[in-house]
Amino acid sequence: MRDVKDVVYEELDMQEHIGGGGFSVVYRGYWKHTQVAIKKWVAPEITDEIYQEFREEAMTLGDLRHPNIVQVLGACNKLPNICLVTEYLPTNLYTLLHERTTPLDRPRIICLALDVARAFVYLHTLRPPVTHRDLKSKNLLVDRQWRVKLCDFGLATTSARSASGGTPAYMAPELLNGEGKPFSSKVDVFAFGILLNEMYTREIPFDGMAPGDVHAAIRNGERPTIQMSCPMRLKNLIQLCWDADPEKRPDFEGIAVELKDMGAM
Repeated sequence: MRDVKDVVYEELDMQEHIGGGGFSVVYRGYWKHTQVAIKKWVAPEITDEIYQEFREEAMTLGDLRHPNIVQVLGACNKLPNICLVTEYLPTNLYTLLHERTTPLDRPRIICLALDVARAFVYLHTLRPPVTHRDLKSKNLLVDRQWRVKLCDFGLATTSARSASGGTPAYMAPELLNGEGKPFSSKVDVFAFGILLNEMYTREIPFDGMAPGDVHAAIRNGERPTIQMSCPMRLKNLIQLCWDADPEKRPDFEGIAVELKDMGAM
């Protein structure tokens, strides 16, 4: 695979399970005495479709170079042990927001959000643009210097049409119109609006609702509650990002400029 180093599976020392979903499990582990994250594809049978999904994610990450995107170090591409090896970061944003009591003031929130925006400025200005399609707090890793890195490119695409999939609470209305319907990179902007509100409120979006009910709520124009204490500029940005009309949502270049202005206040 292009730009992705071949890794011998027997060289990997897998430790505890730290995440995953679908047909993959993520472990903390070691490769050549270096701490890494290992995403292994597990299924009763690795079908051609599953193997292609693995290859596409590996090739996508292999082409990306940005300080706010997790770095792929290599891949095992020999069946049945197919896996991606990436840099390891100690936690993710979901854990910081919902499982710890670490204080997050407005300047910290703006800095974290700006890191996310920078990753997407890069992705969306590539030719062709890369749409992530699964932006959420669990897919944002955080290092000890509070730098954020985007991970999990399993749903990423350079096409305006793609298979269905995503995390219900962060899915834009146009992604809920049926498989194969057209959409743009503005679906990532919608997810960012949900995320930005989640960061400020520290509340899980649509918590406790079944996926089908979440889909119906989003299609009906319902959004998570914005707290009264939210600064007006931040509130306006959140609402613009999750507008039902993709054309009314800002691009990430504009979002980054607005966040930098807010951070300077």
